Amino acid sequence: MKTKKDVLNAVVKSFPVYEVQQICLDGRRYPRRRISLQRVGFYDTKEHGEEAMRELLETEKKNYEARGLDYHDDCLGYFLFELLVHDKPSSFYWNERPCKCYSFTADGKLSDFVALDEFGWYRGRKTEDIRFKVGDIVEVVDDGVAELVIIGGLPMTKEYYRYLEENEEECEHPCQFLNESDDCYLVYPVDGEKGVHYHPQCYKVFPPTRPVSARITALLKARLAMELPAGKKPEK
Repeated sequence: MKTKKDVLNAVVKSFPVYEVQQICLDGRRYPRRRISLQRVGFYDTKEHGEEAMRELLETEKKNYEARGLDYHDDCLGYFLFELLVHDKPSSFYWNERPCKCYSFTADGKLSDFVALDEFGWYRGRKTEDIRFKVGDIVEVVDDGVAELVIIGGLPMTKEYYRYLEENEEECEHPCQFLNESDDCYLVYPVDGEKGVHYHPQCYKVFPPTRPVSARITALLKARLAMELPAGKKPEK
């Protein structure tokens, strides 16, 4: 029989730390620019991480202004990740992702986040928290690039999640296979054959950070029209 001491020794103790990363622009050409992620630091609370981010951006703005340069030419925004630190190895935590993810504009304004519930599960997103609609042109930051794309599908809503959970004809309940990576849009890039698309998480999707030319706008709208069912138009 296990003693209380044995049980306590087996328990994995965890605490969160918060990593802030700056999204740096390494290229100038639209619709696809190279980016790099520069670590700002690790912090004991989300609030301290945000304070450090805002202190950095204000300092950088002043330095750029003093040199006659535009800070926004080199900074697209920021990410803030909550990471769990554990006191012992456990297979339960293998391959885990950051618990919470947030994105901020280059001016420190909250852009988006991963829509997890109070238990850390993804169960759909509130309708009012879906920032974009089908047909919107946005900028996705992922895999070393920031790329202009057009939205072709929206994240799952909480209402639809409940419908799937309560529908007796569903052979699988979504809570058994959904996670934070499913909090995403469906998007189409400018180039690519019909059907080529990807699913960036919502927190990686930003409004365009530079004016979008009429040519690129037309290309992206044509790309979406090619993918939509006949007769269907994007939402206004």
